[in-house]
Amino acid sequence: MAIPEEQIVRLLADPENRAILSCLDDVSGPLTVDELTQQLVERDTTVVDAATYDREFERTTVALHHRQLPQLDEAGLVEYDADENLVLTRGDAIDPEWVTIDLIDEFLSRFTGRRSADTDAIGVIEGEGAVYDYGRELADRAEDELFLIYRTDDLLDEDCLSHATQAIDRGVEFCVGSQNPAVRQFFREHIPETTLWEPQLDWMNEPSRYPRISRLIVADRDKVMLSLRDKPMATGSKTETAMIGEGKTNPLVVLVRELLGPRLDHLDYQSDHFSGELPFEL
Repeated sequence: MAIPEEQIVRLLADPENRAILSCLDDVSGPLTVDELTQQLVERDTTVVDAATYDREFERTTVALHHRQLPQLDEAGLVEYDADENLVLTRGDAIDPEWVTIDLIDEFLSRFTGRRSADTDAIGVIEGEGAVYDYGRELADRAEDELFLIYRTDDLLDEDCLSHATQAIDRGVEFCVGSQNPAVRQFFREHIPETTLWEPQLDWMNEPSRYPRISRLIVADRDKVMLSLRDKPMATGSKTETAMIGEGKTNPLVVLVRELLGPRLDHLDYQSDHFSGELPFEL
């Protein structure tokens, strides 16, 4: 099946994807994922010490394996053998017209009004599987705090629990909010250390409109994924699209922080545990 040009341009608009293709284009044969990761991390001028290198190496490997390489392979831009952990560029698959800076900037202008820095960009992920993978990546990258808001329990995946527990083991504060009792019960049973609360967010809980906000993930208050689900089709399936942003000044990150307001700072006072300790009903 042919890949739409818009999807290919979206992939090429991501500076990390362009760095991947650049690394592969510089070699005459395939690279292992570890070799590609090493080249990508060594290009990053913000990696200045061993601890930062190890953390960025792990983050980059996870992103390559779960998100970037499968997407580039599906689009025909690389050949990725997940079993052998080998990746090879397919330079003949890229129309030179698609990688011009003007076209990339024109495409990105649909999602953000300014391009003064990469941290201004708002990305788009399509497909439930890709959304799951990026959510796991955010959990793996969290250093201090990880906040999840879910609308319904049909989005919950037990395969994701290990990523949350690993974050907790690293000392990350893990918090989940939902107006759906089944969501709160799921985390109460599987990860008792979770801080649970019932958010009062009208913009997330409109019952009848589509597309609906389905889940929101905020990592360290500077990385955000906000996903939407379309109305179920006749087959019963749904499609999911997510917006992602990273950086303290990223427009999506700033918007979500403003919408959440002071709630993130006072979750203890909204949590199930705190409410259960009160001598009266809320």
